[in-house]
Amino acid sequence: MPDDDFPQIKVLQKLGRTYRALLAAFDASIGQPMPRWRVLLMLYQQGETSQKKLAEALRMDPASLTRQIKTIERLGWVERHSDARDNRLTNVVLSTAGAAVVEQTMPRRIEFIQRVLTDLSLNDLAALGAMLDRLDERLRDETGRAAHSKG
Repeated sequence: MPDDDFPQIKVLQKLGRTYRALLAAFDASIGQPMPRWRVLLMLYQQGETSQKKLAEALRMDPASLTRQIKTIERLGWVERHSDARDNRLTNVVLSTAGAAVVEQTMPRRIEFIQRVLTDLSLNDLAALGAMLDRLDERLRDETGRAAHSKG
């Protein structure tokens, strides 16, 4: 059966292309890859936190997060150390230079978001957000279902 028979497949393919375009445009406009920016912004907003909590909050694979943090650490924007109460945990905190990067980047981020979404009304944004929330929930359910059936 050709994909034309399944409009759902076309939508998922379009969603994937749109996501890849978002990542490329974000990096080009902001000067930071989105995964790295998400880590920096979360640390800026929350302060020092464990890598475990950071991975959960960002819904990021712990190994991917570790790779991002190591890259950011080499840039001098974060510092890592063992948690004082539980040395099984590694805490991450923005350095002064990292906080400055976030503060310098924030205006470009706001301008990027405004440019990309400029012609969407508040109703459009709310509808799109609601559709993405439903899809996200279903995909999470599917991930859980698949993990459960393997276990």
